[in-house]
Amino acid sequence: MAKTILRSALELLTMPQGGDDFLPLKRYRLGQLPTYEILAKDFDRIGDEAQSIGTAFAFATACIPVALTLTVALTTVIIDSWKVKSPFMVLMFVCYILGLYFSVLAFRQRGRLTKFMQAIRDSQVAPLGEKGDEIGPAESQQLQSEAADSSAPSPEEKV
Repeated sequence: MAKTILRSALELLTMPQGGDDFLPLKRYRLGQLPTYEILAKDFDRIGDEAQSIGTAFAFATACIPVALTLTVALTTVIIDSWKVKSPFMVLMFVCYILGLYFSVLAFRQRGRLTKFMQAIRDSQVAPLGEKGDEIGPAESQQLQSEAADSSAPSPEEKV
C-alpha cells in the first residue's frame, strides 16, 4: 500500500520515462503575428537599453530614503561628539547628492526604449495594400503580374 502511494506521488512529480517523453499540450492559433526585421546594431542597442532600465531609478529610491532617515535621526538625536556625528552628516549629504543625480538620470531615461522601439516599428515597410501603405490605381498598373514575371526573359537570357 505504501509503495503504491509512493509510486503515485513520484509519477506526479516526475516526467514520464520511456517513449512518452512529451507534454500533453493544447495549441491555440494566434492568427497573424507582426514580425519586425532589425539590424544587428539595433538588436545590440535594445540589449544595452534594456540592461540600464530601472538602474538609475533603483539607486535614486535607495539613496533618497537613506538621506531622509539620516536627516531625521541627526535632527532628533543629540550627538555631542563631532567624530561620531560628522561621518553620518557626510553620508547624509552624499546620499542627497547621489539621490538627486540618479533621480535626474532616471527622469531623462524615461521613455527612451519606447521611442527606440517605435522607431524600429516605423522603419518597417508594410506589405502592399496593408492599411497605411495602400497602393493607388496608378501604382497598381505599374506592378507586374506573376505570369508576366515568369514569361519575361531573365537578365541572363537577355545577354
